[in-house]
Amino acid sequence: MIGVIMHVRTKPDKTQRFIELTTQLQKDVRANEADTLLFQVMQSREDPNAFGFTEIFTDIAAKEAHANRPYHVAMSAEGYACLDGDPDIRVFDLLGEAAKAGVHA
Repeated sequence: MIGVIMHVRTKPDKTQRFIELTTQLQKDVRANEADTLLFQVMQSREDPNAFGFTEIFTDIAAKEAHANRPYHVAMSAEGYACLDGDPDIRVFDLLGEAAKAGVHA
């Protein structure tokens, strides 16, 4: 299994639009990507312009397919335009029981 952790900051005047885009993306991912075991976007309590993404895929092929889904591609340009700086994206291998048993969204 492959895990992705991403942190982003939004431009203050684009935060609400970013929330709308990522909320819809969560719905699309959960409805269409059986190999995406977890896709969760979170907003910081301390900084409303800071967001974290937690993503878990069954394998690297599922991770790569995720970014190429039509709904993901369609929202990407507008979503990136909401960001203040580059995203911090890190890819991990899962350890322990989660890696053995699978994780469910």
